[in-house]
Amino acid sequence: MNIHISQIKNFLLLLLLFVLPWQTRLIYQTAYLGNDFWEYGSLSLYGTEILLGVIILLFLVDKIRTGFHDLFITHFDKKRLAIIVAGFLVILSLYYFSSANHAVTWQYLNWLIYGACLFFIILESRLSFKKLSLCIWAGGLFQAVLGIWQFFSQYISANKWLGMAVQDPRQLGVAVVEFGDERWLRAYGAFGWPNSLGIYLAVVFVLGVILICHSRESGNLTEKTDPRFHGDDILLIGQIIILSGLFLSFARGAWLAVAVGLCILGFKKYKEKTFWQQVGICGVTFLMLLIIFKPLVFSRLDFQNRLEKISISQRVNQWSEFQQVWSKNYLVGTGPGNYTAVLRNLYPKYFVGDLKPVHNIFLLFIAEWGLIGVILLSVFLFYSKKILDWSFAPSIVLLVAGLFDHWSLSTFTGLMFFCVIIGLSVKQLYDCK
Repeated sequence: MNIHISQIKNFLLLLLLFVLPWQTRLIYQTAYLGNDFWEYGSLSLYGTEILLGVIILLFLVDKIRTGFHDLFITHFDKKRLAIIVAGFLVILSLYYFSSANHAVTWQYLNWLIYGACLFFIILESRLSFKKLSLCIWAGGLFQAVLGIWQFFSQYISANKWLGMAVQDPRQLGVAVVEFGDERWLRAYGAFGWPNSLGIYLAVVFVLGVILICHSRESGNLTEKTDPRFHGDDILLIGQIIILSGLFLSFARGAWLAVAVGLCILGFKKYKEKTFWQQVGICGVTFLMLLIIFKPLVFSRLDFQNRLEKISISQRVNQWSEFQQVWSKNYLVGTGPGNYTAVLRNLYPKYFVGDLKPVHNIFLLFIAEWGLIGVILLSVFLFYSKKILDWSFAPSIVLLVAGLFDHWSLSTFTGLMFFCVIIGLSVKQLYDCK
């Protein structure tokens, strides 16, 4: 029976990693400002949230029967863990009662607990780093194909069961690249905004580079493939597709993050022929895409372009908004998930579409968690320094992209993805020992 529970749990975990980007959800408490839907004030239950809940339940049942394995025991003494968990719950209670909107904070704290559980499940899982990473990579490949199809279709149909809204480049508010009188729809994938797709694919792409390097080091990923067509060749073809999807998201921050991630890998694997072969092939692919879509790329990089000037102006305004929001409570901040609630009170005349978290996860964390949160996070990172791979390129990509967007901290999907990547940064250290 124990084996069956473990197998089911592992299968569901791999499934979760594959389907994590999908936004299927039930909005059980809708928030409005006037007649307009207020995303960050609404309460939702995601399909992946239910799946994760089942995984956590199976994980607990399995561990009650079999116990924790060496990795957990070595780094998390039971008494110390009990103290940490108790302190964690006390701190979350403090933030709940001091927040501007208790309901939104309660939802976010639940997400945070889910993320912590997912982190430990990945850490405890008998599944290898490669197998976990392959499922994430496969999910990214699917999103890239979907994004490429969306770009060439120049239209996205609504599907409530898949959590996708209609996106028509002729409508205002849709993410586009303007070139002359033309409006080109950017790739969304299953996400609510192209930048989210770009960040996700940027991390997946760098993870794919690591997988190919590991594949060459330890042999092909599968022994049943044709010897003339190896597993790492399949990965490389997929990498080209993922890079194309990333390109067509036109997410500049994600492009920069990939470049930084590859530089980090370059320092770590500067002698490996496999790594530089990948860089060369993907560099040629990116150059070809740049030549084909040169007008759109230059329009996206032209800061005198109408849309880009608006974008820059909004980012500048967000800095002053952040200062106003944070000044309301330096100590404990607005409360997790409450940035836009406080922003609404400060700027009551704002259109609902302008009520967005600051596009920087570091500033957003400071605003929502305050100085206490920053101190606690610093202490946690200090005591975790021995088990974290600080140079794990995918996590660095996520952090660099976070300088330009809030997705990985402000949404359920982004927060879970963040926890998955941090979990893998620990997992790969011990898989490689």
